[in-house]
Amino acid sequence: MNYRFYPDRPDSITAGFAQQEYQGLLEKLAAAESAATPDQWFELFGQWSAFSGYLGGEGSRINFRFAGNMADKDLEEKERYFREEVAPVITNGRHQFVNALLGSQHADAVAERFGSYMLPVLRNSMEPLDPINTTLRVKEGQAANRYSMVMAVAEVEFDGKVMSLKELASFMDSPDAELRKKGWLAMRGWVSEHRDEFRHIFDELVEIRHQMALNLGHDNFVPLGYCGMGRTDYGPAEAASFRESIRTYAVPLRRQLAAEHAARIGVTQARPWDAGYDPELTIPAGVVPVETQLDSAERMFDRISTHLADHVRRMRAEGLIDLEHRHGKRSGAFCTWFSDEGRPAIFCNSTGNADDVRTLIHEMGHAIQHWESGPIENLILHSPTADACEIHSLGLEFLTLPFIDEFFTPENARRFRLGRWRKVVGAMCYRAQVDEFQHWVYEHPTATPAEREAAWASIGKLYDSDLDYSGLEEHLGTQWYQLPHIFRSPFYYIDYAIAETAAMQLAVMAEQDHDRAMQTYLHLCRVGGTMGVLDIISSAGLRSPFDPELMKDLMAHAAEQI
Repeated sequence: MNYRFYPDRPDSITAGFAQQEYQGLLEKLAAAESAATPDQWFELFGQWSAFSGYLGGEGSRINFRFAGNMADKDLEEKERYFREEVAPVITNGRHQFVNALLGSQHADAVAERFGSYMLPVLRNSMEPLDPINTTLRVKEGQAANRYSMVMAVAEVEFDGKVMSLKELASFMDSPDAELRKKGWLAMRGWVSEHRDEFRHIFDELVEIRHQMALNLGHDNFVPLGYCGMGRTDYGPAEAASFRESIRTYAVPLRRQLAAEHAARIGVTQARPWDAGYDPELTIPAGVVPVETQLDSAERMFDRISTHLADHVRRMRAEGLIDLEHRHGKRSGAFCTWFSDEGRPAIFCNSTGNADDVRTLIHEMGHAIQHWESGPIENLILHSPTADACEIHSLGLEFLTLPFIDEFFTPENARRFRLGRWRKVVGAMCYRAQVDEFQHWVYEHPTATPAEREAAWASIGKLYDSDLDYSGLEEHLGTQWYQLPHIFRSPFYYIDYAIAETAAMQLAVMAEQDHDRAMQTYLHLCRVGGTMGVLDIISSAGLRSPFDPELMKDLMAHAAEQI
């Protein structure tokens, strides 16, 4: 059976079609369960897998097109219909089917046939799919989508021009301190103007998520949020210990680097608009024109592996990379997976600046994982949880550093490589701050918006680099309003830090033996989601992110590189 192709697919999916097809699958459960052998369950699971792949692929295609132009009313309506009308049918049908499988006498046989880690994954998915929260999930999607719409159409008038926030952010690289200041104040001014809107949306999201948790018997949303992230290997206690290791070993290095940075720009303490500019590191704006980026990427990957370069070439040929920034385009970058087609697609917002290169490589890391784990027939195990997925993206950022001169002059390539190591220190701290804040939010569900902003500022003091916010205190508590993960994907951020520990280990390995590091990287991609994150890391010969000495060793290595 082809577990990727579902026959008799309609031109456009409807809730009625999804309901009818799920009903047909559910009606076969009794016969499969009563059979003496698991063969009927094998067949039924294959049919369900193919149907789920089609539904997932269609949902990804609708979302990808809408993200490309959130001002298009037709695309907006298609996305809304799928999210509000089709998705509830899918989640309810999936919940019934999975519940039957988990309780089946043939469950172990099905898992042996399709992958043993499938059962822990499916058990973990039950609460987030529970029908008791169907209506609340729709409301959650509506609120999160309002946030994305606000960010997508955000425009600021600056120096006589109307700019998106992405375009305005490019001024943070300018050597002109006054221009940086004006740009930063313009961005923060826009956030202040929309502060009440952000507060209202997030209030609604927290209330919805807390009620979801109460409906399932939890005291707060934290355990449900962890289930929603698919985590089977660790919980809040391990995450708290991990954040502590960041405070112990990464924060002091971050503050040391911040002091050195302030000295280089001639101040005793940097202002917030100074954080993105460093005379030793900053690469001028516009040095990597968008129209040249994919050609450069092909050349870079050809030097590493023609096998990887072929992935880039195929994606270009099949129109699977939406690269350039446009007004109305959803903010940020992501890689999605058209599961029924067996094809990934990349979404970026490139403007010609150096960070475009990091973003493109990052998303290509996700795409490579999808291509390389393609032979895994069970779509449930095709991709791991986000903490392991980010190893593919962050790891590739490090592994491509020796070849980054395909994008830059030798001097700018040197700056890019050095900047990657310096930025990882600050990034680890920021990720831990976001994670600690999210735990605080859902452990204090009745907090007011002002109390949340105060909590963000207070937690920030544990992790930040002591920027001088004198006279700007009103902005200390609102920086997180521009981070979509907090609104759309609760608890998805510490994943980057966990993955970065594996990515840095790959970098250390590559310094000694690049070929071995690449083979290890490909192993990590090909194993997909057939194991939990800690087993995936261990299978590659890497140390656990929860090894109490690992952060110390990695920060020491980062300091040497810097």
